[in-house]
Amino acid sequence: MAIEYTWSFPNFEVDADNKVKVIHWRLDAVDGEYSAGMYGSDSNTSDQDFDTITKDEAKACVIEHSDQTEDEMKANLDAQIEAQKNPEVTSKTKEW
Repeated sequence: MAIEYTWSFPNFEVDADNKVKVIHWRLDAVDGEYSAGMYGSDSNTSDQDFDTITKDEAKACVIEHSDQTEDEMKANLDAQIEAQKNPEVTSKTKEW
C-alpha cells in the first residue's frame, strides 16, 4: 500500500484588515494502520487575503519558508512509518 499524504491548515491568524499573518499547518502520512505527522506555523506570510487564499497558496507559502523541501518532509514521515513497522528497539518485561 502506498503512503498517502494530506496537508491541512487548521488555523489562520489574521489582522484587522483580514490579511493572513500566521498559517498553522499539518502534513500527515498514512500507510494502512501506520501513521505519522508533522506540524508547525509560518509567520512569514505575504499578507494574503484570508477570503481568497487557496490551499495550494497556503502550502506553497509554508514550503517556501520551511528549512525542508516537501520531498524532505515526506521522507521524514516515511522514516517514522518505517520505524513503526520495523522498530529497532522493543520493550519487554520479565516476571521474576
